[in-house]
Amino acid sequence: MIDVRYPTYSLRVDGASVGVCYDGTEIARLDVRSAVHMLSGDYAQIRDEEPEVPVLAEDRISGACRTFVWKGKSSLWEEKTYTLEASPMRFVYRVSVRGEGRIDEIEYFSGNAAERDHGSEYEFQYGFFPSQPWHNEQDYYFKASTACHRWSVLMVPPMFCYSFRSAGLKRQLAFGLAAKPGEHNFNAFDYCPIQSGWHSRFHFSADFSGHTAVSGEWEAPHIVSYPAEDEFDAMRKYSEYYYVYGNMPVPKMAVVPKFWHGPIACGWIQQFAEHGLPASGSSAARQDVYEDYVKRLHDAGLYPRCLIIDDKWQSEYGTDIADPAKWPDLRGFVDARRAEGIHTMLWFKIFDPEGIPEEAVVTTEDGDRRVDISHPAFLEILDAALTRIFSSAEGCYDCDGIKIDYAFQIPIGKKFRTYSGKYGVEWLYEFMKHIYDKAKSIKPEAIINCSPCHPYFAAVCDQARLHDYNPDNRNCREDLSMRGKMFSIAMPGVLLDTDNAGFNTSRDTMRWMLDQPAVGVPDLYCVSPLPGGGFAFEKAELDAIAQVWREYTARIDRMYGDEE
Repeated sequence: MIDVRYPTYSLRVDGASVGVCYDGTEIARLDVRSAVHMLSGDYAQIRDEEPEVPVLAEDRISGACRTFVWKGKSSLWEEKTYTLEASPMRFVYRVSVRGEGRIDEIEYFSGNAAERDHGSEYEFQYGFFPSQPWHNEQDYYFKASTACHRWSVLMVPPMFCYSFRSAGLKRQLAFGLAAKPGEHNFNAFDYCPIQSGWHSRFHFSADFSGHTAVSGEWEAPHIVSYPAEDEFDAMRKYSEYYYVYGNMPVPKMAVVPKFWHGPIACGWIQQFAEHGLPASGSSAARQDVYEDYVKRLHDAGLYPRCLIIDDKWQSEYGTDIADPAKWPDLRGFVDARRAEGIHTMLWFKIFDPEGIPEEAVVTTEDGDRRVDISHPAFLEILDAALTRIFSSAEGCYDCDGIKIDYAFQIPIGKKFRTYSGKYGVEWLYEFMKHIYDKAKSIKPEAIINCSPCHPYFAAVCDQARLHDYNPDNRNCREDLSMRGKMFSIAMPGVLLDTDNAGFNTSRDTMRWMLDQPAVGVPDLYCVSPLPGGGFAFEKAELDAIAQVWREYTARIDRMYGDEE
């Protein structure tokens, strides 16, 4: 037994298992083996079996740090190396393999995956993962005896870190999945409990789905673990680790254009409101509807500095050319709004193949057709669309921002390959960076509004959108305030678009509408009654929002030394 003691935690290394302890309690006993499964030529998983326990080959000390290295082999890999680097703040666990094949899935701390009750031991009761899916029955918190898969529609991607709480102990144990730039070829980081008879164990899983090919030596994305005061401290330490050790671009603190601070008026719910139009909201993304919307906003004493034209202003989702039947003069509309002090943004759907040539489309095993966002044929169309949207040249729209949506439609699966070979988080990042760089080359002050909640994306996001709220619930203020905390931890300094309320009951809606400035940029989605007897703003409620906006706008003006 080797003891490694630090002020905040300690490790007990016994052969190829590592006990993680704090406050005098062993919270987990980790089996250092991790299964690195392959994908066969017919897209079946080839299980990685490792019955032999790895041998501790190195134990070296450098200052306050101690490094352990284990050597082993398995049914799939000629050699496997496990490294644990312990330091006073955290320990980092790495897995590398030597051989040849496509990575399907990695099960971290799985032990010998061929055994029925494989995995690592735990002494925690509840877990937390910083992403809440749209499915109403799931939450940020879960029992340690239940699985957690959170590839979310609300935060794409989320921070890939867990924190676990043990009864009777104040602090929590955190585990995060981290990768170098260019190596985030996965979509999800899952918590996987295993019950077999009286035994219960766990491991973590990352899905590579055959999109990473290995020939020779390969090191997987690594695990970073540390004690945390609570779940917010766990997220903060995960993000700080990325910024300090991730070798990634860090957003520069700068004074942004004043209009980035809003307030924002988005027309999505207004498109459903009473305009004598069909019930489909996308059919009402029309110039006359938005001209009326602006008039109604002003009549209510609401003066937005950003206006978002929502789904579907374009003829085709993939090409982003304004539909002439809906927008006979989009440029004229944009110019007129700018003269009123309103900057126009366009809703921007991604991954939809409408209007995209077939060679730039991939199809998953579920039959989902999605754009290959790395294909040159698509990138040519994308660049033309961004130029048309942001340029002030004749025939272009001269808009001031885009609101990127539907990132959750990123294709997931094993039976397709992308042009660049990238997949998952890395593929999305590559795409987002292309959009960001191209947009800024055309109009440096343009807003890129999107919904990642991960430090890797901070440098390609100007406004982080808190995203949709389930209207069946009645806790809008608490739900979106919680998201605001997480976005601020993941991407400090990035503005927060507070997004829409539920528009279900007056109390739930107004509690959030009146508190938005405490979290980020105020955002209003409609001012008119909804069809079918839905929620309708009363004059007193609109007056209250107008007062909040006036006070917020005055504060922003003072920030910019622009008092009136």
